[in-house]
Amino acid sequence: MNMSRLVKSCIAMSAVLVSTIVCAQSSKYDVITSTRAMAARSQLDNLTFDVGANGNQGANVEMYTNEQMDYIVENKMLREIVLKQDRCQFVSDIEDRARLVNLPVFQFAWGEMLLGGICVKQDEELGVEYIKKSADNSYAAAMERMSFYYEKGYFVGRDLNKSERYMHTAAALGSKSGRLGWADMLVRGFGSPQQYEEAFSWLYHSTYKDSYSQDKKQFLQQELEKRLPPNVVARDMIFDFDI
Repeated sequence: MNMSRLVKSCIAMSAVLVSTIVCAQSSKYDVITSTRAMAARSQLDNLTFDVGANGNQGANVEMYTNEQMDYIVENKMLREIVLKQDRCQFVSDIEDRARLVNLPVFQFAWGEMLLGGICVKQDEELGVEYIKKSADNSYAAAMERMSFYYEKGYFVGRDLNKSERYMHTAAALGSKSGRLGWADMLVRGFGSPQQYEEAFSWLYHSTYKDSYSQDKKQFLQQELEKRLPPNVVARDMIFDFDI
């Protein structure tokens, strides 16, 4: 091989090497293969989350389970637990479960962290994307959030039909906060009169522990009752059970 061809070959190899390094550095959110997803799922299967006495959140010695993350999300404690208590120790675990394993509650949590800059650099666009993924995977809290965004036009284009669908689906899945949200939307003029009875029944047979939700339930129940014939209301009141 003459010197000219040797030089050209070395230059070409160097270019490939530089390109490979650049790609490796810039691919934080790379395409996840099914093999990597399966490996991550295998590693995460038996992880537990330590809960202190009387149900209070204790210092975490291992990573969060689905149930504990759901508890954290439901009680709006993400910043308190992940940032202040656990000092961002398990950020990579939350990200992996959102990205690799596609667990809806972790997709929502990761989206919240990106939106609020909790332990990570704030990225509103990516945060909303993960909350929408969670909603499309039937996580009720994410559906309620997307309903709010579509009604107000926050981060997404304003779309009242999508707002209705997300909130109604959250209520239909059994979310008690979703049922309050759906009844509130009906009282404010969303939906149709044909949906009043269903919403009244859902609300009437749902039990709330905090005083704010109890008061809101009572108000919305009374407002829906005004819109329904007495015999329909009486029919729903016959069955006294929590759904």
